[in-house]
Amino acid sequence: MNSFIPWIGGKRLLRKTIIEMFPKDFDRYIEVFGGAGWVLFAKDKHADLEIYNDYDGQLVNLFRCVKYHPDEVKKEISGVLNSREFFDDFKSQLDMRGLTDIQRAGRYFMIIKTSYGADRKTYGGTEPQ
Repeated sequence: MNSFIPWIGGKRLLRKTIIEMFPKDFDRYIEVFGGAGWVLFAKDKHADLEIYNDYDGQLVNLFRCVKYHPDEVKKEISGVLNSREFFDDFKSQLDMRGLTDIQRAGRYFMIIKTSYGADRKTYGGTEPQ
């Protein structure tokens, strides 16, 4: 499976090489620099225990919401236009008090998908998928 988001510094091109370096038998896989999760998603299962972790709490929230509430996240972003105005609004609203986790996840997803090179800083106008 592929990740649903791009990510700067992502391991998409290295995932097969990284997996080949794994020991033959291990019982846990801990993704300490999760990012887009390219290595985690490269196989259906790496180990009995799999942990996704990243320093970016907004990113972790996005993954949690997509895992447990995919339909609600989809509803949250449906009808959102790809525009610089939405991009800037979402960036300014992301840490606002009162948003639900699903609202934050939807905004963060759109920030990632519409930023230039997925840098989350600069509007790039790419079409979200």
